[in-house]
Parts: sequence; structure tokens; C-alpha cells
Amino acid sequence: MTQTEPAASDVEIAPVPPRRGWLRRSVFLLGLTCFAVLVYAVALIVTLPASAVRELVILPPQVTGLNGSAWQGRATLDGGYTLNWDLRGWSVLTTRAVSDWTLQGPDTQLTGILTVSPWAAEASDVAGRAGPGLLALLPGSPLKDCTSRAVVDVQTLAWQRDAARAGGVIQIDAGTCQDLLGRATAIPQMTLDLSAQGSDARAVLSDRDGTLAQVTVTGDQRLILRVEPEGATLVPGMPTGGPMIIEYPFATLF
Repeated sequence: MTQTEPAASDVEIAPVPPRRGWLRRSVFLLGLTCFAVLVYAVALIVTLPASAVRELVILPPQVTGLNGSAWQGRATLDGGYTLNWDLRGWSVLTTRAVSDWTLQGPDTQLTGILTVSPWAAEASDVAGRAGPGLLALLPGSPLKDCTSRAVVDVQTLAWQRDAARAGGVIQIDAGTCQDLLGRATAIPQMTLDLSAQGSDARAVLSDRDGTLAQVTVTGDQRLILRVEPEGATLVPGMPTGGPMIIEYPFATLF
């Protein structure tokens, strides 16, 4: 005996329980609302006037003025220097921002790219020339009125989840500086080599005779400074009897 298949119109389709359909719609609306709030918050931040940053954070005294917005703006610094930034992109899903920046002044012209996310920060493609006037922006510097200039070619300086990375070179011309008592100090021609080894980043300062100093930033958040006697002679008041090693931990936001 042949059994007849029921017609398609005779097949009963179980209706979706009202409670389950309501739950799906609620979850969808909640997710859509959260996404809209996130987009609105990002838009609010990037269009925030740069001058409003003074109300939110404590700026260094070297910053004398802010103009523009968080998306595109300018910071005026002591000594006639300006820092300009232009946010080229922002990913809401990865919360990563990429910005072009320029630092310029009477003796300086540097450009680069800054990439920031909740998990990492990187300065890349930093290139140009840096003048001695930048030393005046560093608080507590033992040297002043320097004449040396530097040519910068740095591919990367980065920190990402317990790992530091560096790569590039900075060439420093010979010149002179004065200490806090007005005594002249000769500065030799030097090279600062940046490199990475495992999860550590390293900067080695050397002249034609050898290594002067070395800085290591480790993946377990330690900064190690080693100053050789030859390098100590360039810093007034620093002991020159032997290598000096300073190590201390630091904390990051990532």
C-alpha cells in the first residue's frame, strides 16, 4: 500500500513562542543601543575642543596652549615649538586610533605616526631633525645651551601586553653644552641604536671609541640603565669610578 505524503499546505508550523521572540528582539535592541552609545561617545571625544583637555587632565607646564579638537589640533610648547596632530582613523570595534603628528620649532622638524589602543601604544616612522632647544623642555636637565643636533630615523617604539619593541637609529652631531654652573662640556659625535631582543627593547648610546650608556625596557616592566665611566663624564656630578647600573620597576596602562 502506498502512503500519500501530506500536502505542504497541510503541514503545521509550530509558532515561535511569544516569550522567545520578545527576548530576541530585546537582546537585539540592547546591542544596537550599546553600539549607538559607543559611536556617540567616540564622536563626542574626537570633536571635543583641545582646550577642554585642561579641565580633564593635568598638563605639563611646558604646554602653553591648546587649539583645535581631539581629532585635529595643536599644542603650543615653550621655546617656540608646536605639536600638531591629525587623527587619520578610528576603529570602534578594535578601539584603535591612528594619528599623524608633527613636532616643529626653530631647530626641529619631526614627523611620525602614533597608534594607540587599550592594549598597546606605538610610535612609528619617526623621522626628521631634532635641535638642542628640545633639551630645555626636559625638567631637571643637568645640561643647557647645547649646540648638538640629531638626525632621527626610528621605525618603531612600542609597548604591547608585556612586550617592548624598538628599532631605528639617531645620529647626534658633536657640539658643546653648559652645566648648571656655566662650565662648558664637550659632546662627541654619538649614535643611539634602538633594537629589540625577545620581549625587551634596548637603546645603546655609543661614540667612535665604544659604548657610553645602555637603556633596556623589559617585558616584565623594568627599566635598566647602565652608564659606563666614559658616558658618566658627559653628565656633571655623575660618578666615573666604574659602571653605574640603575634599575627600577614601572607600571603601564596596558
